[in-house]
Amino acid sequence: MKFMREINEAWRTRMNAADRFRVWLAWGFVFGAASHIGWVMAHGDLWYYGPAPSWAPWFWYGICLVDLMVFWLMLSRPRAGIALSVTTMTVTLIVNWTQFPTFEFWLNYVLIGLTVFGVIVFAAAPWLWVASRWKLSPKSSRHNAG
Repeated sequence: MKFMREINEAWRTRMNAADRFRVWLAWGFVFGAASHIGWVMAHGDLWYYGPAPSWAPWFWYGICLVDLMVFWLMLSRPRAGIALSVTTMTVTLIVNWTQFPTFEFWLNYVLIGLTVFGVIVFAAAPWLWVASRWKLSPKSSRHNAG
């Protein structure tokens, strides 16, 4: 995957601290999508929603897709990625806190982790907006699987 090679090379030679932190945050969105899919698979029901509203699986899968878009934009179009990351975390936190704050546990460790990640995104966004310089080359963006 060319984009991974480009990230690795740039990490060592061209990225500043804001760029590295932005790449780290981008991977956090991939982790969010992958962990949701893993959680669903572990429970054996792709449409399980427990005590949440019946539309919850649609919301969660939609967020998984958006998370992957955030990841790619954070790498290829930093400002668009930063803006979408803030928007995504705002919507995700509002829905999670208002619709299923405890879900199936009195202590929703997933919501706590999501909230911590959201606070990090919100706190870092202004710095990343101003200080980020590096982005994937257009060639990598077009040929990311090669």
